[in-house]
Amino acid sequence: MEPAPGSQRLSRLIEHALSAISSTTSAITRFIRAVRSSHADLSAVTHELADLRLVLELLRDDPSIPPILQSCIPALLDACGDSLVRVDISLTHCADSTQWMSGPSREDISTQQGKLTILRQALALALEVVTLYVISNVMLAVIRWMICANKSLT
Repeated sequence: MEPAPGSQRLSRLIEHALSAISSTTSAITRFIRAVRSSHADLSAVTHELADLRLVLELLRDDPSIPPILQSCIPALLDACGDSLVRVDISLTHCADSTQWMSGPSREDISTQQGKLTILRQALALALEVVTLYVISNVMLAVIRWMICANKSLT
């Protein structure tokens, strides 16, 4: 059975987001190597990106996302992409430890980390809704089977 077109579109968008996460994670790692004083601040961002990656991979691999969620998730993915771009831009505007400690990049990245946390939580909630959707469909199938089995006994 071939996936629905909406599902294929969502998979492509998720793959794009995963690619952007990889790119930003690499940029952060390079930045930490160049500006050691940023390690404490940016390690929290890399942890958030790893958690976001896991949620996105689980969503990508789930074939049973209801159509209503398929229409909502792209907006969350767009917002994730915007935050990742802002992190990348902030890193390029900071060349050394002095700029990191005193410049706006540190605060900007902290703001984006907060946004990424909220977006990850929203996507994780969507994943939980998918799980509940699957469970409810299984329960309905069991109830229908029980009704049919009960009718055949009478």
